[in-house]
Amino acid sequence: MRIGQIMKFRSFYKIFFLRSLSFKLKDVAKNIGSAGLLMLTLIQSANAQASIENIEQLRTKVAQFLTVEYENSNASKVEVKVNNLDTRLRLTKCDQDLSLILKDPAKNGGNVNVEVACKGTSSWTILVPSLAKVYRLVATASRNMQRGEVISESDLTTEVIDVSNYRMGFALTPDALVGKELKSAINKGEAFRNSALDSPLVIRRGDTVSMESTVGEISVKTNGTAISDGRIGQQIRVKNLQSARVINAKVVASGRVQSIF
Repeated sequence: MRIGQIMKFRSFYKIFFLRSLSFKLKDVAKNIGSAGLLMLTLIQSANAQASIENIEQLRTKVAQFLTVEYENSNASKVEVKVNNLDTRLRLTKCDQDLSLILKDPAKNGGNVNVEVACKGTSSWTILVPSLAKVYRLVATASRNMQRGEVISESDLTTEVIDVSNYRMGFALTPDALVGKELKSAINKGEAFRNSALDSPLVIRRGDTVSMESTVGEISVKTNGTAISDGRIGQQIRVKNLQSARVINAKVVASGRVQSIF
């Protein structure tokens, strides 16, 4: 083989080798680029997940908050269930401690809402619905009682009951019940709803009552005749026996009223 032919062969081989190497390097670069893009996507996805509040953790915080709130109100026992939240909910992760407020002033439980708020850089507020069963030691009826009966100490006992069933309020202690009159019947073991209680009737129409009028430091007492029945705290009309004048008066005790000017 001549020298010129050898040189041409070597040049051809060199060009072929360089082109093959170039194609391989491009493939490697392409693969590295794809892997890098995949890794970048995964990192961005992880960062996005990290910047969103975890809904289940949020529900757990609400449950813990509710339990502490009711236990601090002298509840004997507390059972809490936080409702499921929409899994599509996307709340920016708060850079401050979350603010939780219970929307239950009476602290008697039932279906309640907890206001959860982020007051950080990205502020947001949501209401989390929950069910709270709150058990308290309260006065209950020791027997079945009928409308119109006046409650005595023997009619009462105490039990730990779920007060979330009494959303309209109830009397806790026997002291708040003795002497009250029932506006509706109550069964044995039930708590006494405030709406079912009335002050006792202490003045009846036609009764002679003691009337007291006070102006500044001067107080005058006289007798009158009740024109209507009256309970403690109620306003009734009374006829002054001396002047025959009819005035409005507030019932303050059995047989006693106070003039209203």
